[in-house]
Amino acid sequence: MAATILVVDDEQDILELVAMRLEMAGYRTVLAATGEEALRSFFVERPDLAIVDIDLPVMDGIELCSRMREMSDIPVIFLSAMGSETDRVKGLQAGADDYIVKPFARDELVARVEAVMRRATMPAMRGGEDSYIDAQLTIDHRAHIVAVRGKEVALSPLEYRLLTSLVRHSGQVLSHHQLLDMAWGPNATETSPDSVRLYISYLRAKIELNPKRPELIETVREFGYRYVRPAYYEQSEAQAA
Repeated sequence: MAATILVVDDEQDILELVAMRLEMAGYRTVLAATGEEALRSFFVERPDLAIVDIDLPVMDGIELCSRMREMSDIPVIFLSAMGSETDRVKGLQAGADDYIVKPFARDELVARVEAVMRRATMPAMRGGEDSYIDAQLTIDHRAHIVAVRGKEVALSPLEYRLLTSLVRHSGQVLSHHQLLDMAWGPNATETSPDSVRLYISYLRAKIELNPKRPELIETVREFGYRYVRPAYYEQSEAQAA
């Protein structure tokens, strides 16, 4: 059965364009022009994903996202003409899984939807507060031991804090400033995003199969980085290779 996508935009031409492109890609769409209408459709249709314009009348997209998230962990992609870095970071911090700026390319829209749907259907991580386990990475928080694809790797204290910050917020984009605060500490004198980029490169060299084509620590251009939790089938393929 095709996944159902709720599309919310007060511009009729955008609404129809997004619906057409998604339906051509094999998705079923439910359309709404206001936040209130979208909430009604959300209750009735139970969509698998929502694409939401931020600048909606009465109930804006951020409030709509918050209302839906109170009742479901449905993935949300914000769609907006506001494309500054500040606007994007604000949207992602409000709980969106991704952020698309108008105008957008058809292939970009479908690719973003597919990527968010894949992340949403990955199995939940195993482990409790003392550990983290996914298909490629294991972290023992009590012993500060990290293993990648079954082999223990040596991380510096800063690399360890950076990795665990990303993992604890897996799927969420963290800005350079957020990572500086989490890994270096709120009172640290280091304030340069270049330091984050440098240590991300160190981490990738130690945990990625191919650091030049990273799959675990993803760069989200103009935003920051996110940890992409791998699907479990990738583990067996990696071991077989």
